Amino acid sequence: MQSLITSLQMRDMEQRYFTETGTPSIDLMERAAAALCDAIIRHYGSDRLVFFACGPGGNGGDGYACARMYAKAGGRCALFSAAPPSTPDAIRNHELALAAGIEELIPGDIHEPPDIWVDALFGTGLSRAPEGAAAALIRRMDDDRERGSQVVAVDIPSGLDGENGARYLPCIQADLTVAFQFAKTGHWLADGLDVCGKVEVVDIGIPPRFFPTGMTQLMAHKDARHMLPEKPRNTHKGKNGHLLIVAGSVGMAGAAAICAQAALRSGVGLVTVACPESIVGVIQTLAPCAMAAPLPEKHGAIAPDALDELADTLKGKQAIVCGCGLSQRASHQVLKLLLECGLPTLLDADALTMIADDMNLRASLRRHHLITPHPGEAARLLGHGLTNPLADALALRALGCQALLKGATTVIPVGDVTWLSASGCAGMAKGGAGDCLSGLIGGLMAQFSAAGTPMIGARLARCAATASELHGVAGELAEMAFGPFGMTAMDIVEALPAALSGRG
Repeated sequence: MQSLITSLQMRDMEQRYFTETGTPSIDLMERAAAALCDAIIRHYGSDRLVFFACGPGGNGGDGYACARMYAKAGGRCALFSAAPPSTPDAIRNHELALAAGIEELIPGDIHEPPDIWVDALFGTGLSRAPEGAAAALIRRMDDDRERGSQVVAVDIPSGLDGENGARYLPCIQADLTVAFQFAKTGHWLADGLDVCGKVEVVDIGIPPRFFPTGMTQLMAHKDARHMLPEKPRNTHKGKNGHLLIVAGSVGMAGAAAICAQAALRSGVGLVTVACPESIVGVIQTLAPCAMAAPLPEKHGAIAPDALDELADTLKGKQAIVCGCGLSQRASHQVLKLLLECGLPTLLDADALTMIADDMNLRASLRRHHLITPHPGEAARLLGHGLTNPLADALALRALGCQALLKGATTVIPVGDVTWLSASGCAGMAKGGAGDCLSGLIGGLMAQFSAAGTPMIGARLARCAATASELHGVAGELAEMAFGPFGMTAMDIVEALPAALSGRG
């Protein structure tokens, strides 16, 4: 996994390094600028025309120092200052750049785009929209990028929140972001996925003993595959878990079927779908390898008098998925029974809405329960709008369960560390993709449980994160085959075997 750092952690790490080693801050700036210059040369060569847009603080100081180094390497450089440098290190490097003969211009002086713009306006601490001359420079860089310039962002694109990935306007669209020591959480959250371009992390010489503990971890496909349950040759379906899916209603039978199909692709031994009796035929047609348990229904959804039959259906199961296409017409007593049965249970979709609306259900959440809300569902559960995916995911877990907060990047608190799963693609933003994820997680939950791994606490969260990363890889494979417009959730299901076997 790749460690990511927040803005506050970065500041604290640097301060500890300066204090405990006596290293002057300008020395670290010099190393950062040298690493930035090396990255520009490696990607674009040393003989380009490069304009450096510099802010008043440390990010600007990095830009001034890099301009001096790039000019020394043979490049042609010019400076554009959004405001006079205001920190001692930035002031000093501004002076050194001018002394090296680098010209300082204003945007109106130059009409032709450079080969490269270096965005050194704002660092990771930005928490509001750029204004004034800085905003004008951002717009100029974006205009020149449309005319062929490459844009290199220093540590993070200006206009992007370094912590939560929120994009203020205007915001740099970078082709390359050169991140110092660690990638930042904002690179891999929300709009950061779209505006950073290629993120390259460069070492600036801070020793590992100063690295913060508990850094956010970014998953990769190989990480998820290494976490899958073992599959010995001498096995049978009874050893590979039996998942119960309580889902579906008239008009939403497809959600239950997609969930079942994804579970079947997970490697689980058996899948049973407990659903209203009128949709059993649909489920068995769409997911013929799954069993179905017909339940009494009312208004097309599972009825209150289904409790005895559902309780009997729970026997012999290792895990439960509840909510996909369930309908809010379903009996709350059904969900109460599942929450109190003691089995590891994933709650999604309509089950989450029911929990958000019923304090008795919410009070039943425990560490062997996993909620998987999208942002709208999460806002209803928390009672307020979402602002920071990292903090919001922790707030969801504070409800007493494990939590997976869906998004372009999925956020999963795992013990004392937060994991991010950033695999996936735009084509997954379609109905049914979440049902596919629920089925995959549920299938893995049942397998781990059958193998003797308790699905509770961090183990359950780790299982969810594993499935999320593989689900995203399957989405990428589906998009490669059908494109972002043409792919459907069933294409994700069909791509799961390749993702799980490592062919993605």
